[in-house]
Amino acid sequence: MTQGLELSRDFYRRCAEPMMEKVLADILDQYHVSVGLVGEGSECFGFDDEHSQDWGPAFCVWVADDKLDALRGRVEGIFNFLPETFEGVPSRMVPEKRIGRCGLFGIGEFYSKFTRSKRVPQSVEEWFAIPEHFLATCTNGEVFRDDCGEFTAYRQTLLDYYPEDVRLKKIAARCGTMAQSGQYNLLRTAKRGDAVASLQALSKFVEATLSLQFLLSKKYMPFYKWSFRACQEFPTAQRVLAKLKILMDSYNAAGANDSKVLEANIEAVCVECVSQLRQAGLSNAEGDWLMSHAEFVQGRIGTDSMRNLSVLIG
Repeated sequence: MTQGLELSRDFYRRCAEPMMEKVLADILDQYHVSVGLVGEGSECFGFDDEHSQDWGPAFCVWVADDKLDALRGRVEGIFNFLPETFEGVPSRMVPEKRIGRCGLFGIGEFYSKFTRSKRVPQSVEEWFAIPEHFLATCTNGEVFRDDCGEFTAYRQTLLDYYPEDVRLKKIAARCGTMAQSGQYNLLRTAKRGDAVASLQALSKFVEATLSLQFLLSKKYMPFYKWSFRACQEFPTAQRVLAKLKILMDSYNAAGANDSKVLEANIEAVCVECVSQLRQAGLSNAEGDWLMSHAEFVQGRIGTDSMRNLSVLIG
């Protein structure tokens, strides 16, 4: 199966680029025109499959924000001449199918949808305020052309990853959440026979464990339904994922009824994560109680505003 990103790249190269080179030849550099497919949708992450086919060949055109209105008519004119189907797949470039995911955007306008600002984050507080899955979304996909480099410069700043104090704060928070939800509350709710609360605690534990793997790998975790799949690309996460799968298989088989097995499987995941923290030189705390490691990591933060937050905020 040809995946959406590859199909969209071919669609642009064969159908749109020749027209752009002709119609926009005089302003491609001057107006900071960039083209690619980045943003929302499984195809932008390369995760589209036989169960995720709600896409079609499409692309984004990004221009300097102050040139957006001046260019709109010429760019839309190109869009209007694009074929309705490409390689047998309906295009998404008609206005009613774009749903804000493709078409013409200002560079700052596009990024501000995800980062809340038309400029790159300047402070640890600004970085800290951006949801991680938004950062994953606006740095995925592929840039097909960027003659001036303005779009790519913003993108690369985000891809260079969080300032270290922000990463440490988030690592501390994930460890704290794993301790609270998995090592503590999951077992208590299981012993009470509270199936709903147990499942809630397990969900928080799994999400925090996966997020920790991304933070240790200095990659942004995507929207939750793609996080486990994306995490499998990290060689350093394989032992944790194997233990996590055992935990989930046992929970799916017996629920929270066998608290001893549940506790053993939770601890197996936590032991692996503690080992990762130590190998990365992030924690020298004793034992496998992850709240101790959360506090140790938080103590390494140099920025007062980050270090003085609750360990669970992140």
